[in-house]
Amino acid sequence: MSNPLIPQVRDCMTAQVTTLDVSDTVFDAAEAIIHHSVGCVVVMRNDDIAGILTKGDVIKSSLLSDQDPKKTKLSSVMVTPVISVSPDSSLEEAAKIMSNRHVSKLPVIDDESGLLVGILTSTDVMRVEPKYVEYLTDLIKSKSTSGQDDRG
Repeated sequence: MSNPLIPQVRDCMTAQVTTLDVSDTVFDAAEAIIHHSVGCVVVMRNDDIAGILTKGDVIKSSLLSDQDPKKTKLSSVMVTPVISVSPDSSLEEAAKIMSNRHVSKLPVIDDESGLLVGILTSTDVMRVEPKYVEYLTDLIKSKSTSGQDDRG
């Protein structure tokens, strides 16, 4: 049983996740990101998460490469493996995962069904629990010093 004083992922996550299929294109992803005002799309293969694509990934794959975004399939540019979290995880655990794995978005997977039930972002964590900003500051510092983008 969880402690009601310790926020869990389920308390902060966004349940409406923007998803696309592996056969969709980078252009489709860009449209979905703009239309839904989100920072990423979760790429699905049937009911399973196949990958994730952030705004930064869309920019890289369309503007900084010779690939045609209307022809490039998400399966060829999505980030894998996807680092995810359980809805029953504490917010602190999720913030630590983000910091340690250098990601700012965590798909939330139900432990029993194995299905995607939401997404947790670093913004969600900061909004709900400002005391975890230290973990996220470490994440930002590690990305800026390593030159990494906003993967996952």
